[in-house]
Amino acid sequence: MTRVVIAGGSGQVGLRLLTGLATREDCEVAVLTRRPGLPVEAPNFRAAPFDYDDDAAYARLFETPCDLLLIALGTTLKQAGGVTGLIKVDHDYPVKLIQALARTTPAAKVGLVSAVGADGRAIGAYMRAKRDLERTLQASGLAHAVARPSFLLRDDSSGRPAEWLVNRVLSKPWLGIGHRVFPRGHRFWKWAPVSPAAVAAALLEATFALRPGERRVLEGRAFKETP
Repeated sequence: MTRVVIAGGSGQVGLRLLTGLATREDCEVAVLTRRPGLPVEAPNFRAAPFDYDDDAAYARLFETPCDLLLIALGTTLKQAGGVTGLIKVDHDYPVKLIQALARTTPAAKVGLVSAVGADGRAIGAYMRAKRDLERTLQASGLAHAVARPSFLLRDDSSGRPAEWLVNRVLSKPWLGIGHRVFPRGHRFWKWAPVSPAAVAAALLEATFALRPGERRVLEGRAFKETP
């Protein structure tokens, strides 16, 4: 039985991670939550009330054994109320989870939802937070897989003009051209829009297959988006 802890199960990718885990009878899943109830119900799920701002909570969390930690935490500047709030959710909370897990269970594995552009120069507060988080994960020594999606294809309107433009106007022609003209073009697909379901499926497949000490980065065609 694989004991899974998931942080960020109510987000776009997190919900699909839960959907994928719901059918796995070989997994017991603790879903970290601030509020009563679960975003997805399944017999192998349990709600784990968690206060991300309580430093002592991180050590207590991993007193119960954990084989796999999935982190899909994320927010926007508007939702977070500014850069400080964004960094707290996208960097500080995940770092505390990773460090606590590494101290208690160094043989555990981690699956992290990051973002394309988190490597290299990482321009802007959001990308720097993702880059520094990835570096912390790599330094932890935990086996891990990192998913770096570009724009997420969403069913709702997030209120962010760039995502609205990609979702409503550019995504279909972009993907259509890619499949016909750049079927194996890494640079093209690295920045192509991708569905949350494809990101979640790739991350679950990669994390369950990790070997001790292994690191995998998922980008572009690794998400196996269909035409």
